Amino acid sequence: MRTSRITDDMFARIPALLLEGTTKAEIAAMYGVTLGTLAVLCRWRGISLRKGGPRPKLTNLTLPDEPLPLSDDVLKSLRKTTLAMGKRSTARLVSDLLERIVSDDLYKAVLDEEMA
Repeated sequence: MRTSRITDDMFARIPALLLEGTTKAEIAAMYGVTLGTLAVLCRWRGISLRKGGPRPKLTNLTLPDEPLPLSDDVLKSLRKTTLAMGKRSTARLVSDLLERIVSDDLYKAVLDEEMA
């Protein structure tokens, strides 16, 4: 079996590189492996290649008594953006948007409201 060219120290630096904005492809090139090899080796070691680390456990939000009133234009735009961004689903895109708004406290900025 062929051993990896990536040392333990190199693996340990991967999360910091991602936080600094280094792409997965750049890390693979830096370490002299293909992106696929990097992904597999990191998966074996439990290292997340997601920027910012692994996603937190998700909880499904259902609003049985509160439908989300979205216009046809908004839904059409969401579907178009989902495809353009390569997301798995429109629900995933909306979920990612809401996660970012919450994690970066962007409520007022997104709603274009003045700070109190």
